[in-house]
Amino acid sequence: MAGLKAARARGRKGGRPKVNQQKINEAIALYHSKRISVKELQEATGISAAILYLHPHI
Repeated sequence: MAGLKAARARGRKGGRPKVNQQKINEAIALYHSKRISVKELQEATGISAAILYLHPHI
């Protein structure tokens, strides 16, 4: 706990970085357009298939 407290004092947060919501919205729009495969969508946007399928709008 002391190490975590020291890291926070230096400005470190820890944990996984959040995915940009704008990129997710763009990926979902592309997914719904049916013009691009999921694999191509991953390469184009950098959003994983797991993130796409976990999103409630799919």
